[in-house]
Amino acid sequence: MPKPQQLPDTGDDHDKVLEAKLAELIGTTPKALQRKREKGIIPHGVWCLIDGRVTYSKWRYNEWVESLWTCQKESKSSATPSASASHGSIAVAKPLPMRRPPRGSPRPQVFELR
Repeated sequence: MPKPQQLPDTGDDHDKVLEAKLAELIGTTPKALQRKREKGIIPHGVWCLIDGRVTYSKWRYNEWVESLWTCQKESKSSATPSASASHGSIAVAKPLPMRRPPRGSPRPQVFELR
């Protein structure tokens, strides 16, 4: 599933837009937004049902998209960033299981390129 995009600044002062307009702004379809709403991917505070029409807040949508980032904006955090990307656990790669050919079977031919 593609990641949500932050809305471009359109220069208008209208914060509330209908579902079709938001879909146009972020480059998706109204049906995709509807499915994300129904599955609970987009939280209810970002959209609201007003007079039977789904209305989105562009400001709340942008805030929600920013909250999805694992690395928050530097201005929001006063802590110094860690020098290591490790989370404390060490991953060890396991060797892949290899099937041995049965005994007495002919070995495959090996060719040398010159």
